Amino acid sequence: MKKLKYLVIIGLISMTGGCSVIHASAGYHPVLIAHRGSSAIEPEHTALSYARAIKDKADYIEIDLRETKDGHLIAIHDKTVDRTTDGKGLTEDLSLAEIKKLNAGKGEKILTIEEIIEKFGQTANYYIETRESNGSLVMEKKLIDILQKYKLISSHKAVIESFSEKSLKKVRSMNKNVPLVRLLKDKEAENINDKQLQAIRTYADTVGLNAKLTNEAAVKRIHHNKMKVHVFFDKEDERALTPIMLKQKVDGVFTNNPAYTRNALQKQ
Repeated sequence: MKKLKYLVIIGLISMTGGCSVIHASAGYHPVLIAHRGSSAIEPEHTALSYARAIKDKADYIEIDLRETKDGHLIAIHDKTVDRTTDGKGLTEDLSLAEIKKLNAGKGEKILTIEEIIEKFGQTANYYIETRESNGSLVMEKKLIDILQKYKLISSHKAVIESFSEKSLKKVRSMNKNVPLVRLLKDKEAENINDKQLQAIRTYADTVGLNAKLTNEAAVKRIHHNKMKVHVFFDKEDERALTPIMLKQKVDGVFTNNPAYTRNALQKQ
């Protein structure tokens, strides 16, 4: 009898082991996406912020990408380095060497995507945002090459998100396996319909939208179209809207403080 129970347990593990981490498992277990790391506690997009997010059991660390003057992909959200460092200037006008001289908070440096992956390796899942550069697509091939170099796609450790349909379609043309999240701007989210969702579904697996525009009807509509729903927040809304989003059973939640969000989930 003990042997039979053991075999049943092994069988269940085998059945679930091949699932991608982007999907919620049995019951309700939304993925927690650490927005720029644990950015409410540590300087955003730094090693400190990502390490804290992993310690606090985020399912993904989120990484905004921009390209330096000399073509390196770095983790930074803004067009300029002004807000998050002690420097000034457009990211695209600065070389990596110049950017490395800047203090990103608590003595931390701005990191390249490869530095982040080399530091955290297979211990983390990566939720990476691409964007157009002055209307051009410059980072997609570089990113896919890096993810393949570190075997993050084949090991189901990477997701790519973007507000740019062109960017995601280019990624999909290069790789059929990496999960893609189409982020919606507010106007898009307000008017989303079945036809638009079906068009998105031809290249992406998940829709990302602002929690302030998300309601039960929107979640049901997206699920009806066989897609997942991930929600992000305006900073001032996160605490108020997180419990509401969890009640609506969204599939993923961005968070500036993974420990807080995991605690809120446990209270559901």
